[in-house]
Amino acid sequence: MKKCIGLALALTLAACGMGQKDETPLKDLTEDATSQTVAVRLLGVRGSGPVRVQVATLELSVDGNALPARLGGSEIDLGDDQNAWAVTTFDLPVDARKVAIKLKFQSEGIIERNGKSQLLDLSGPPVSLIADAAQIRTRSKVVLEIDLSRSLVDRGEQVFMLPEFIVRY
Repeated sequence: MKKCIGLALALTLAACGMGQKDETPLKDLTEDATSQTVAVRLLGVRGSGPVRVQVATLELSVDGNALPARLGGSEIDLGDDQNAWAVTTFDLPVDARKVAIKLKFQSEGIIERNGKSQLLDLSGPPVSLIADAAQIRTRSKVVLEIDLSRSLVDRGEQVFMLPEFIVRY
């Protein structure tokens, strides 16, 4: 019985750090960590038909440092609410805290309503946000969900897009 108590005490002391000290320093957790690839996507919701746009420019920065942005350049149909369109991917450093995204559309797009195509004026403000890197890391993506019912504004024969959006990770 005394042997069991002595062994339990020795194991407890070792587990709590009271036993012999290990001279090997603890390894920094970020030494072996690598950057994480993150996707930026666009999703149109609450639309009533095709809304075709193209991304003209995309500016990315992490903690104030600019990152290169690789744009696909293809047409995006925001009226298709079943598809979150890939805009770009980037490498998120392990020590990142804030990610800034600024997306500007080509100045004109096409909207279809009641079987008729109309020009869509996209020269309004860009889609801009500053996101918490920790939130992005959980799913490796940022989805900018544009509410088309609130973003598309009719002025006579012209339709403008003033993007109202939420961010999903």
